[in-house]
Amino acid sequence: NVVEEDVAFGPENLGVSSPEIRHRVNKALKQVGMYEYREHAPHLLSGGQKQRIAIAGVIAMEPKCIVLDEPTAMLDPRGRREVVETIGRLNREKGITVVLITHDMHLMLEYTPRAIVFHAGQVIADRSAAEVLNSPDIVEAAHLKETSLYHLSAMCGIGEPEEFTRRFIARDREVRK
Repeated sequence: NVVEEDVAFGPENLGVSSPEIRHRVNKALKQVGMYEYREHAPHLLSGGQKQRIAIAGVIAMEPKCIVLDEPTAMLDPRGRREVVETIGRLNREKGITVVLITHDMHLMLEYTPRAIVFHAGQVIADRSAAEVLNSPDIVEAAHLKETSLYHLSAMCGIGEPEEFTRRFIARDREVRK
């Protein structure tokens, strides 16, 4: 099988017509930057490319919301960046709501403007990622791992660990570009 067949699977099962499927598949592959790979065998792609193909398959079904569970797990830094940039672009440019489930606190700090924390089936926080990860009460209640940035700010006596975290993440992003 080839990439475009994988992406077409969802719309086919929704009963979408063949011409519309072709249109959706091409559009979705372009949206995730994988159009030129449409005739490639999926097993020959990198981890990040495979994840983007999976996202294209979901997009081809034209959802208003996508739920992604650990989408960057097992990816190298390049694949991770490809996936999160694709997700961000879909949200900004296409208005698709993205719910990202992750245990990667750096990913959360770097790419999510809003963090909703659940514990025992209840929402215990709905704030920015920096606010959540610099709130010891939320970190403890949700059994999250305190970040090294929080520990560093505490050790250095920085009075506003949330602002320190935001600035560090922004600078880290600048340096890596």
